[in-house]
Amino acid sequence: MALDWATATPESQGMSSASLDKAWSELKTRNTTGFLVIRNDCIVFERYADGWDRHKPHGTASMAKALVGGTSLIVAMSDGKVRPDDLASKFVPQWRDVPPKKEITIRHLATHTSGIEDAEQDDIAHDKLAGWKGDFWKRLAVPNDPFTISRDVAPVLFAPGKKEHYSNPGMAMLGYCITAALKGSADEDLRSLLKHRVMDPIGAAETEWSIGYGKPVLVDGLPVLATWGGGSYSADATARVGRLMMRSGNWQGKQLLDADVVRTATRFAGMPNRSGLGWWVNHNPDGTKAWKDAPDDAFSGSGAGQQFVMVAPSLKLIIVRNGAMMDAKLSHSGGIESYVISPVMKAVTNRDQK
Repeated sequence: MALDWATATPESQGMSSASLDKAWSELKTRNTTGFLVIRNDCIVFERYADGWDRHKPHGTASMAKALVGGTSLIVAMSDGKVRPDDLASKFVPQWRDVPPKKEITIRHLATHTSGIEDAEQDDIAHDKLAGWKGDFWKRLAVPNDPFTISRDVAPVLFAPGKKEHYSNPGMAMLGYCITAALKGSADEDLRSLLKHRVMDPIGAAETEWSIGYGKPVLVDGLPVLATWGGGSYSADATARVGRLMMRSGNWQGKQLLDADVVRTATRFAGMPNRSGLGWWVNHNPDGTKAWKDAPDDAFSGSGAGQQFVMVAPSLKLIIVRNGAMMDAKLSHSGGIESYVISPVMKAVTNRDQK
């Protein structure tokens, strides 16, 4: 099942060298450490800042919500251990008689619609936050760890499923629920699960990825790992995960994950935002799109510093960008659209390339 990416000219894969060169000329002035474009399993363009290359891990920030949270959820769903509409209280006994927490589902946690308050406040740096929000980011010992805080301290602001509220503690509880579902199985923590079921089979070198800030936290006997951040993935490892999702869980002819589950997780999840299950999606049933130049079926993961992976199955296209914030005048999504998505989409000269 080994895969070594082929290399090809952009033109041979229906893309423009001049347009990609122009995109990189801008990106390299905007705190970009890595820029990788793959089409039809061919690397058509890659550029890195000094000291970086395709195999050097880079912090994921919240891109871990897709690479770790979304991907581990897909594995657990493929195995029948978790369903999107399971109540989280099935895995969190402390919530079973606590309204409105007893109404929260796995789908709510995976789409930022649980109502659990985020551990953020305005633009205050994490190390300057007070109270439970500050403690969440310090990764203190139990019971002041981020998982216990997310489970027992973070309040629920509204009835689950009613609207979007981005929530790092909500994503922490997704990881908690998945880990509880794994209890007694061959892989009882998310790193082991991802290693054996995803990363080893797709050829991601063990030196090129890590999760959970490097170690689990033992909470009520569960070895939980961060799913909201704390990952470090090389551009190559990120692209391989993207390829697996693009191919509905199939890797070189072997079905590693349930195809229907992968498609479900990387499409609109039916909640009041642009989310799949752990992954962001471009298209809503109302016909609107997050990124006007990207195809409807595009899905992505992204994190602070505009770490970014986008997969466009209809174009057989994968984009990875790593670095720091590109433009303080633009929003997180606006910067990614302006400097990554739109330039790459304009470089596509043949949308029907096979």
